[in-house]
Amino acid sequence: MNDTASQSHEVTNNVVPFHDRLTPILILAGTFLFNFLARLIWGPLLPNIEKDLGIHHTVAGSLFLMITIGYFIGLFVSGYLSARFNHRKTVVLSCFFCGLALLAAMTASSLTYLVVVLIVIGVTAGLYLPSGIASLTYRLDPKDFGKAFSFHEISPSLGFIAGPLLVEALLGWGSWRVVLWPVALGLFAFGLFNRLWSSTGHYRGEPPTAKNMQYVASNPAFWMMLILFILGVGANTGVYSMLPLYLQAERGMDQTLTNFILSASRIAAMFSPFVAGWATHRFGAQPVLAVDIFLTGIATVLMGLAMNNWLWLPLFLQPLLSTAFFPPAYTILTDIVPASYRNLIVALIMPAAMLLGAGALPTMIGAFGDAGMFHAGFTLTGLVVTVTTALLWFISVP
Repeated sequence: MNDTASQSHEVTNNVVPFHDRLTPILILAGTFLFNFLARLIWGPLLPNIEKDLGIHHTVAGSLFLMITIGYFIGLFVSGYLSARFNHRKTVVLSCFFCGLALLAAMTASSLTYLVVVLIVIGVTAGLYLPSGIASLTYRLDPKDFGKAFSFHEISPSLGFIAGPLLVEALLGWGSWRVVLWPVALGLFAFGLFNRLWSSTGHYRGEPPTAKNMQYVASNPAFWMMLILFILGVGANTGVYSMLPLYLQAERGMDQTLTNFILSASRIAAMFSPFVAGWATHRFGAQPVLAVDIFLTGIATVLMGLAMNNWLWLPLFLQPLLSTAFFPPAYTILTDIVPASYRNLIVALIMPAAMLLGAGALPTMIGAFGDAGMFHAGFTLTGLVVTVTTALLWFISVP
């Protein structure tokens, strides 16, 4: 038996009860929170960075592009590290080097230096996700995958809430650099936790060689899941990024009301992954994901069509539904390939999902806004999301 088959046999046949894996799952969820904050925290800090470094809005906005470029590189490189070492060591390396990069950012006195450090932050943060997802499913029964992902996927919603609060709490103590301290310390702490309490042993990933990528890409389910993830990320992050502009520019809402609605919906969205994880365990990932995608699409359509006095309903429901996408979606994604390829399929799917779903989709919605038809951009997005529900009927899960 070769190494790949041996590892897949170990991970998928020597299953343990979910509660035996709960501690490492919670550690990975905490790791993902600080990994997410390392990339998210820059948004609330941009006004302060602009003043400190004397840069304009366009340049400040491009800083996110630097993080994204680095993140894509990190996702790709992660496969080589997890194959050379293992998933546990890759997660630990991601934590410690991302924390060090944040500390380096605190010394930035020029734009050029900050750009380089932000790329490094993106690279080191990107190392985490493929190995983190693979580690979550280690020795779990596939019916428990949804529950594991439900704990993991609470981290982005918590990050959206905690990030701005952290900035507000610490800016009074100094410059924007002070805010990076607790994020770096959190990464160091969870790097240590993963080093001491991870139980994935020598579980390794597959490197992104041409042969391995061809193997994954030869599965028709890969391409269907790629489309679903592009639209799933788009319905979640892409739509969220354009809502403040849409609500204020076309719907006439003031900034305070807009921020209140968006914050309230994100707080509620913290709990929807748990519901999705329970439903995935009870009913299976494909039917749960089909219902979620269909309802997410309808809610997104209503964002464009609902009258103002009813608009609060889709604004509240859409984040709940779009956040619930990830537990059943990751369950299917990690179940359509052998265990040793789980890191690789995540590394291949997520860059395209982020680039198109979180990058191109908001640009398309913005183009509708420039034409005076912001609502049409949301309506069209919702219709496309709804139609893609049909793809799930053609995905065969072992």
